[in-house]
Amino acid sequence: MNEQIKKRLKRSAILCTIALVIGIGAGFLELNGQNARVINKPMAGVKIGGPYELTDQNGKTVTDQDFPGQYKLIYFGFTFCPAICPAELGKMTKALRALGPDADKIKPLFMTIDPERDTPAVLKNYLTMFDPRITGLTGPKDKMDTMLKDYKIFAAKRQQPEMDDYTMDHSSFIYLLDPQGNLLSIYRTEDNADLMVEDIGDKI
Repeated sequence: MNEQIKKRLKRSAILCTIALVIGIGAGFLELNGQNARVINKPMAGVKIGGPYELTDQNGKTVTDQDFPGQYKLIYFGFTFCPAICPAELGKMTKALRALGPDADKIKPLFMTIDPERDTPAVLKNYLTMFDPRITGLTGPKDKMDTMLKDYKIFAAKRQQPEMDDYTMDHSSFIYLLDPQGNLLSIYRTEDNADLMVEDIGDKI
């Protein structure tokens, strides 16, 4: 593993964990009280998503129209997160590999909530730890703020006086969308890869 990545994963672990607990609670509020774990039930009345034009880890422009006919597995996080984000991307990686050929029907996306630090180069380096099918997306702050609003993700910068750097409070969910962009399921941090595989297999 790259030494720079190792240092990031160790940075501010306690603070980030506390921050993400706060963020998860805010995320539940953003979803208007909707039970975050939805298994074999339609997400009636929950509208998320919208058009976007962002940049992937290879510097290529990517839009919401670039993956026609594919389901989307989407996680919002940041590369400097020491615990929750790599765990969730690791869970996505495990689920994709367990799905076998069915994974070809899915486009996994990692959307940054920290575009100030998460440049395409940083994303590219970070994503080498996970399934190579995962596309990382970043863009100007105003565009990412629109993404957060459209996908009902809570995210806020948090910096303590004793810290040289900052961390991010944010909600932590993995979304499953159908090819038309309709929300099918939301997986929480406590939902493991096996549960995801079972649920995805029932829906794609």
